[in-house]
Amino acid sequence: MARPYTVIFSTATIDGRIASKTGYSRLSCEEDFDLQHELRSWADAIMVGSNTVLVDDPSLTVRRSTGISPIRVVIDSKLRVPPKSKVFDSKAPSILVTTREWDEKALKPYTNRGVKILRAGIKKVDLVEALRLLHGLGVKRLMVEGGGRLNYALLSRGLVDEIWITFAPEVFGAGVSIFHGEGVDGEQEKILLHLTKTKTLCGGWLHARYSVIAPRLPLY
Repeated sequence: MARPYTVIFSTATIDGRIASKTGYSRLSCEEDFDLQHELRSWADAIMVGSNTVLVDDPSLTVRRSTGISPIRVVIDSKLRVPPKSKVFDSKAPSILVTTREWDEKALKPYTNRGVKILRAGIKKVDLVEALRLLHGLGVKRLMVEGGGRLNYALLSRGLVDEIWITFAPEVFGAGVSIFHGEGVDGEQEKILLHLTKTKTLCGGWLHARYSVIAPRLPLY
């Protein structure tokens, strides 16, 4: 298998929440936004899940840094994301990754907007296959701005190389976690990280970068 070098970028409270129980998620400060857009300009493609698009309707373009906006990649096994979403506009190329069940008629509203379709998996997107297909299209560097489920699904399958997290000086106590999934037992199964860098932003936000030790599939 060949896959892109993959970096997850997220901003969270110190208790690991990227959104509150009501969906509030404005946690970044100005310097954090700058880092986010610098990483976008580094990436060949940027990936999000369908729920992120439904909640935030992001454009996922580079606006606070020099460089070309990356390909926008949306993971959507159920075609929940409206074709008129900003992520599918003409400001940058877009790819919809879905499953093999959908026929050309169902996908036509997307292809009419110039969206490229990739099919991976049955009923649920196979992320290993999806990243292999993206690599085949020339995506060597992938940034992920996913919700908790996409972040965890990629990380637990060994598809992530680095994690960049900015911790905001806030506590939610409940809400959406950075990583959410079936979980590991912590004894026989572990997800191991190595802290490589820390930096204080805006006088109170802490930016931390981790290298993934395990699980981690080889790039080639």
